[in-house]
Amino acid sequence: MKAFSFRLETLLHLREITKDKALSQYGQAVASRESMENQLHTKRQMLTDLQHEISSRRAVGFSGSSQHFYQRSLDAAKAEIQRCYSELQAAKKIEDSNRESYLKADSSFKSFLRLKEKNREDHLAIESKKEEAEMDDLIGGRFIYNQSNF
Repeated sequence: MKAFSFRLETLLHLREITKDKALSQYGQAVASRESMENQLHTKRQMLTDLQHEISSRRAVGFSGSSQHFYQRSLDAAKAEIQRCYSELQAAKKIEDSNRESYLKADSSFKSFLRLKEKNREDHLAIESKKEEAEMDDLIGGRFIYNQSNF
């Protein structure tokens, strides 16, 4: 029986490398998005803390000039939250794009893997039929030889 060799083995390896790179990029995009979500959560928590501090100071009473500084801090915190939110949206789009790239690369790799398996099964079936035919020829030859000697 001849050994099976897949002629597109190099392409299969290239598809696997492409799939692995796409998976790595997707993982990095997920980590980036999670980092952005954590930053946004931290910024929102800082804004909440600042608002609580302002409300506690207002209960005691504080001057208008210091209130102006707190208002500027609130505005800056809200602007920072808005910036983080827009960065988070961009990170989500990048993550979705990388996920699609990974799924496409994975699908391509799996289709080549299925082709290889199908070709291997076809090869084994053909080789088995050849061996079976050779065995039939040997058995038939022995039968004819034995009949001619008796």
